[in-house]
Amino acid sequence: MPNAPDISSADSEGAFNDFIDTYIEEGIKQIINNIDDRGLDIRGNEVVFEIDGICPPTFVYDSSGDEDGNGPGKDPGKLVFSIPFERLMALVSKKLCLPNLIKEGDGKIMEVTERFKTFGPTGVLLDKRRTFKRALKTNIALGTYDPPNGKNDILIRRRDKRYKQQVDEESPKYSAVVFYVGDISYSTWGERLELEKKVVSFIQMWVDFNYGIRNVEHRFFVHDSQAHEVTQEQFYTVSNAGGTEAAGAFELCNTIALNEYNPSNTNFYLFYFGDGEVFESDADSIRDIIEDDGLRLYSRIGITEVMPSRGMSWGSCLADTIMPVEKANPSIVRVSKLYKKEKIFVTIKRLFGRNSEIPETEEDEPEDDEDVPF
Repeated sequence: MPNAPDISSADSEGAFNDFIDTYIEEGIKQIINNIDDRGLDIRGNEVVFEIDGICPPTFVYDSSGDEDGNGPGKDPGKLVFSIPFERLMALVSKKLCLPNLIKEGDGKIMEVTERFKTFGPTGVLLDKRRTFKRALKTNIALGTYDPPNGKNDILIRRRDKRYKQQVDEESPKYSAVVFYVGDISYSTWGERLELEKKVVSFIQMWVDFNYGIRNVEHRFFVHDSQAHEVTQEQFYTVSNAGGTEAAGAFELCNTIALNEYNPSNTNFYLFYFGDGEVFESDADSIRDIIEDDGLRLYSRIGITEVMPSRGMSWGSCLADTIMPVEKANPSIVRVSKLYKKEKIFVTIKRLFGRNSEIPETEEDEPEDDEDVPF
C-alpha cells in the first residue's frame, strides 16, 4: 500500500484523490477479497466499498495558513471509497491480466449506434479540424497565405467548411446467460458458503462489465440429490439437505439453455461450486455431459471446489475427474480449488485468465501467498 504523504494546503486540491487512486490500484487484491454484499455495494454506476487499516495523508498548513490548525491524523482507520464500476473492473482486468470475454454469435440481434463517421459541406456540427485543413490548402493554392511575405491570415470560405454527419451503424448485440450451481448437501455451510459468495459476486460483476448489465441474465441453481432453480437470495440461504447428485444440475442448465434461449446468438456460462464430494459415477456423468454437450454450448464452464475435502475413500473429487477435460479444452473448461479468502484472486485467474497464464491448481493448501504462481 502507498505510504501516507504530507500534503500542503496549497497543493491539497486533487492530491487526496490521487492518493486514493494509487491505493485502489495497489490494493486491488484486497478489494477483491472484500467483494460481497457487506463490503462492496454498487449504486448506479458507482461501486462503493470500505476498507480498514488505511492511513490517510496528513494535510499541513502553508505559510499563509494557521500553523496551529489540526489536520487528519496518521492513525489507520476505515475509509469509504467510491469509484466508477467501469474503472474498477478495468483496474481488476489490468492487475490480474484478465482478457475480455469472447463474444460469439451470428448477429441476428442487432443494436443501432449513432456515430459521426462521414463529413460533408452541410450540417449542424462544424468539424473545426477538417475545416481548417481545407481552408489552409485553399489559401496556399490561391497565394493568400504566404507567411514569408507577411500574409498570415487564413480566410475560411463557405466551400471550405466541413460538418460532421451522423450515421446509424448496426452491430451485433451480444447477450449472455450465466448459470450458477451450488451444492447444498450437509457439508456445504459456513466459511465454504462465504467463499463461494465472494467468487460468484465477482463473476457477476465481470460478466456484466464485458457485456453490459442490460445484456446479461444471471440464473441460480442448487442441488442435493435433485437440482432446483432458485432466486439469488435463496442461493445463499436455502437450507442444507442430505445426499449429493450433481449431474442433474448440469443437465437442467443444458435443458434451459436449449429450450429457453437461441443458442446461435446467446453466450452461455456455467459455474459450479461445491466441496468436491461426489460419487465416482456422478463425476463421470458430469464429465460426459461436458464433453457431449457442454463444449459446444458454453463459452466457459468453471468447476470450483471450495475448501475441498481430502482423503475420501468412498468417492471421487469432481475437480480431479474434470481436469483432463480442462487440459484438452482450456479455452472452455476451467477447474479451481479454493482453500481460503486470500486465494480468491488465484481462483479468478484460473476461471478467466489467458490460456497460457493459468496458475497451477494446488493439491494442498499453500503455506503462504508467496508460493502462489501469480
